[in-house]
Amino acid sequence: MEYGVVVRWWLLYQVLLVVGLPFAARLLPDAPDRGASLAVPTAVVLLTVPTLWVGQLAFGLWVVVGVAAALVAASAWLARGGVDVPKRPLAEVVAVFTVAFLFLIAIRAAADGVHPYGGEKFLDFGLLQSLLRADRLPPQDFWFAGERVVYYYGGHLMAATLALLSGTTGRFAYDPALAGFYAMAVTAAYGLASTITAGRFEDSEPVEGSIALGVAAVVFVVLLVTLGVPWYYLAVPAAFAAAVLAGSTRVRAGILAAFVYGFASNLVTPVRLLAGTYDVVREAVVAAGIKSNRAPTISPAEFDMWHASRVVETGINEFPLFAYLNGDLHAHMMSVAVLFLAVGIGLAYTRTPESEQRRRLVLLFGAFPVAAATILTVNTWSFPAVAGVAMLSVALADAGPRTLLPESVARRFERSSEAAREVQRVLLGVGVAVTVAVLGLVVAWPFVSNVLLAGASNQHPAAFPVPTQLGAFLLVHGLFLVSFGAYLVSRVARGGSDWAAAALAAVAAVLLAASFDPVIAGVRVGVVGVLLAGPILAGAWLLRRRDAVGFEGVLVVAGAGLVVLVEYVYVADAASYERYNTIFKVYAQVWALWSVPAGVALAALAARTPDASRLRSVGGAALAVLLVVSASVYGGFAVASHVDSADDATLDAFEHVNDERPDEGAAIEWLNEQPGQPHIVSAPGTTPYTWQNPASSLTGIPTVAGWAHAGNYHSDSAYRTRVSDVGVVYETSEAVSRAIILRKHDVQYVWVGPVERERYDVRVTDEEPGISVAFTNENVTVYEVTHSELVEQ
Repeated sequence: MEYGVVVRWWLLYQVLLVVGLPFAARLLPDAPDRGASLAVPTAVVLLTVPTLWVGQLAFGLWVVVGVAAALVAASAWLARGGVDVPKRPLAEVVAVFTVAFLFLIAIRAAADGVHPYGGEKFLDFGLLQSLLRADRLPPQDFWFAGERVVYYYGGHLMAATLALLSGTTGRFAYDPALAGFYAMAVTAAYGLASTITAGRFEDSEPVEGSIALGVAAVVFVVLLVTLGVPWYYLAVPAAFAAAVLAGSTRVRAGILAAFVYGFASNLVTPVRLLAGTYDVVREAVVAAGIKSNRAPTISPAEFDMWHASRVVETGINEFPLFAYLNGDLHAHMMSVAVLFLAVGIGLAYTRTPESEQRRRLVLLFGAFPVAAATILTVNTWSFPAVAGVAMLSVALADAGPRTLLPESVARRFERSSEAAREVQRVLLGVGVAVTVAVLGLVVAWPFVSNVLLAGASNQHPAAFPVPTQLGAFLLVHGLFLVSFGAYLVSRVARGGSDWAAAALAAVAAVLLAASFDPVIAGVRVGVVGVLLAGPILAGAWLLRRRDAVGFEGVLVVAGAGLVVLVEYVYVADAASYERYNTIFKVYAQVWALWSVPAGVALAALAARTPDASRLRSVGGAALAVLLVVSASVYGGFAVASHVDSADDATLDAFEHVNDERPDEGAAIEWLNEQPGQPHIVSAPGTTPYTWQNPASSLTGIPTVAGWAHAGNYHSDSAYRTRVSDVGVVYETSEAVSRAIILRKHDVQYVWVGPVERERYDVRVTDEEPGISVAFTNENVTVYEVTHSELVEQ
């Protein structure tokens, strides 16, 4: 185990916290932690954007060091008068980050390094390695030699930048970078929920311990006795259930938000376990419907960590714990820290008094565009979400949006009708969102010009996909729907009759969704999202405007809007069928956006207020504990299974290839030591997610034709031409033909491994002029090409 690497990266993140704190403290000066929970992502963003611009001319260690030095100087200037951060909230931030970071380090140390199976690790690691070899940005495409990457690489640029600053090679930087993104997101969720809660629930107290413990005991007995769940799988659920007893509502909200983002799962696993024991549950799951190839029941012995992320018929319903356990360093995981920074900017805007017009304008048209630009490069799918958060922050803030305008102009927008004023709020909010998006494109112009505008577009908007089944919708979103529904009702209910009415309305909505399946002009039109998420959206919007809920209401609206939206429109692309990729990318954003208000809601439900009855206190605590434990069952199984399958603990990304394919591993180790980015030829990865193109994917050295993904990013016809060229290199008996292709793609090495020998009748030999053996062992030969000695035409 590489403990020195862990310590080095942890120290680097603490330095980033210190550097980012003066900026974050100006963003949220009245937060309990003065914005410390957002300090690390703030520093990373401010490091990445200038690096993106300077990197168009040159990229490498000294460029990164220079940008970092400028950032440190700016931070020191902002902190010249001191930054007053209360010690306890700051200690909480450091503690939460450390626990999250070490948790994922342990998870990754128990993993099997980088491999191509069941994810995008070859793509992600290849991008990181290519960036570490790059002399300018964008880096070379390691699956399309001679061309630059036309894929969102901002998150990998962040990881590469941190690797350079920490002096870590790519093979040992992958895991600590991933752990850092996870810890940044978990810490941000903690801080945002704590800040939102502070001041709104000061008159509340923790529920009596006997009540919460009693509820937890009942839940655990059910899990242990009726479901056969091993007792040690419930250690973590027990710890998070205990969080409901935290003395401070602020701390409780933060812990629960961190839990929802960092460890919770959807309700698929606990419900399928119940269905395996109780026929009534099984029949309900079958009637409501989930993915056709997913069994409605499961026993503890049949647990598979993948099942809970695949219950929507035409989409991937991943959630954070699954994604981080699977271990991709992928865009939807790295962008969350930036999305939470955008949420923090929105929170800062809503807390700014109407009279501070200049600060509000700076937040909207200075801070938001930087966050939008950064997330555009990290995960383009999340770019609209940042604009949406800006729009909702403006529309739902106490300060009227027309007061952003000069006074002479603002007078023209005065409206006497309340309805007209509300419509005006939305329209002005949309105008702000459009402006933020345009400014974001300007800030990220190098990425826009040489990636977004340069790549092949195989995507187009489409409408009316196959509707989500009721069962799948409830299992995927049930944790949030129940939490938010109960929380919103609690803000307005005056007695038991109000709760009973709300419960009846919820049951009616579910029954209507189960029975109503409209077909319009021959097209099925889904109503599940509108009937179940729609009321949550409307309720949160209304209560936010009445100040019955705080900024958590804005985030509830944001997530609910996305959930409803993808029931009717999606992005069709060549890489997947129907809305498969849209559900994947959007649901990941929804989980992040909803994790913060979920922490607030669960903490509030588990609190006692002076005007709450004992029944309300007991019921709220019981519901909170039940939801927390239910959402923890998957984590108990998945983490235990992951750790049980581990061998030696290491953060070495080459572990899999060295253990499973040692001869290829030795050749890759040799190739990885070669400087720069010489081009190679290897068998194209026409069947992705199998053992193809290990040499380029693990070293960042470009191959002529890599995985089929390259055809989507560049051009399918160009990719197919390259595939044909590769076949010529390996199989032609004419040295002239081989030489033409080698010169065409400026090839320096020809890789001949097991895949190439199986696919081709390999005729490459060192007896041919200009071709010599550079490395060889029993299963792999790497030929070096000397262009000046190749056969002439």
